[in-house]
Amino acid sequence: MKRATIYIAAGLLLTAAAVKTAFPARTSQVIYSVKETAAGEPSAEQAAQTAVQEPAAPYTVTINAGEFLSGTEYAPKETVLPAAVEQAVETFMESQAPFAELELPADVTYEVEMPSFPYVKPVTAATSSGFGYRVHPLENLTKFHYGTDLAAMSGEDIACFADGTVTEVGETESLGKFIRVSHDDGYATLYAHCGTVYVARDQRVTMGEKIGLVGATGKATGPHLHFELTKDGVYMNPEFYLSAL
Repeated sequence: MKRATIYIAAGLLLTAAAVKTAFPARTSQVIYSVKETAAGEPSAEQAAQTAVQEPAAPYTVTINAGEFLSGTEYAPKETVLPAAVEQAVETFMESQAPFAELELPADVTYEVEMPSFPYVKPVTAATSSGFGYRVHPLENLTKFHYGTDLAAMSGEDIACFADGTVTEVGETESLGKFIRVSHDDGYATLYAHCGTVYVARDQRVTMGEKIGLVGATGKATGPHLHFELTKDGVYMNPEFYLSAL
């Protein structure tokens, strides 16, 4: 009985050795086979394996931060207006139809000349009273409105339209607290009925910089920003330009 057991155990050991020889144990090492093409160039498989084992070196991308601001830039000799501006012009002319018999003030133009510099909206708000002839809300008379009233809430930030220089800071009975800024190419902007002013005369300001807070100073029925845009002293419709943003 013992001899039979020894024979069986020896047979099992011989069988295990044969299996080990035929199927060697795998280790944790991963071995990649390298295949070459006829021309000696690495195959697609080899290239893929190399890409996994050797990560790409880091690189730096330089961007122009101005391109990521909310301003829109136009070429100095732009001949085709953006579709949104064309629509704004059409809508404005329809709104002025009831006042067609009234003469346009000498210092006003309905033409559109897009600036060559980038700019932003001074506030993000709907228009409560547009540029052009209207019935004055306080005087109940038909008068020309030289700016656009934007229905922003009291205390909201007022952003500078574009890079420029503050040429005037003051307060009048009509405009309340106001700021006037000159820009390139003869453009200038005015921000009226401000609750707070953060800038001073002759100060350099940049596009989007907070220059004040919306208020209701002066002759105002409620908080809003009265925004004016001129070029070489001629008043232009701010809504044409804001519609492009």
